[in-house]
Amino acid sequence: MLKLLLYLTRKKSFLLFVLLELIALVLIIDAHTYSKIKQNSFNTAISGFVNDRLSIINYHLNLKKQNELLEQQNTRLLIGITNKTPNDTGALDGQFDYIPCYVINNQYQFDNNSVIINKGTADGVTPEMGVIGTNGIIGITQKTSTHFAQIISVLNTHSKISVSLKNTNHSGFLQWNAIDPNIFDVVDVPLNAKVNIGDTLVTSGMSSVFPKGILVGKIIDFKELSDRKSYKIILESFMDMTNLGTAYVVKNKYKKEFDSIKKTK
Repeated sequence: MLKLLLYLTRKKSFLLFVLLELIALVLIIDAHTYSKIKQNSFNTAISGFVNDRLSIINYHLNLKKQNELLEQQNTRLLIGITNKTPNDTGALDGQFDYIPCYVINNQYQFDNNSVIINKGTADGVTPEMGVIGTNGIIGITQKTSTHFAQIISVLNTHSKISVSLKNTNHSGFLQWNAIDPNIFDVVDVPLNAKVNIGDTLVTSGMSSVFPKGILVGKIIDFKELSDRKSYKIILESFMDMTNLGTAYVVKNKYKKEFDSIKKTK
């Protein structure tokens, strides 16, 4: 036992060195483990952030694809509705097609307002083409560039669009009163027309711009004018002109032919 104590006394410096090395090794291992945990935590955070961003990007890409599919479905539906047999709408077979677009600028605060869409001549849009929204008519194209088109909005005192009672062929002209963006006048409706509050008005199909049967609005009031020849109808629009988004430009295959015949005297 004495010899062991003497031996340890002689080797105390060496033993202390070994002990300190062991302590240092333990500390290094512990520090490495902590660093690894921190690194893993950091990597997890970065990975989570990247995955979250990618998820958002994928969501918007998928949403865009879904919107495009919805636009295509709506276009096919419109084609089916407005290209019925002549006895239903007066349209010839395949007469109307539709160009999906999006409203990128919309005025409704002036007396004579306009709308701009993100489709132009490169997409087949030309002046004097009708534009409709999800719930009704928006206006008629006036000016076009390669990628954009300006529309004379129905919220324009110069706009005059032929509409008719849904259940008859009695027609009149839709005009804005420049007061309320949801309220319009319909003038020149003949007195022999059966007019009732709540009745629906649609596009008449009497021009090459809009096909027959596109929803316009409902009657909230009407009165006989002093000339005793016509009614003035007060109409509430189905289309919220202050909240425009997806729209469709009406492409009439026989527009030039129809207009040329109409101008012939």
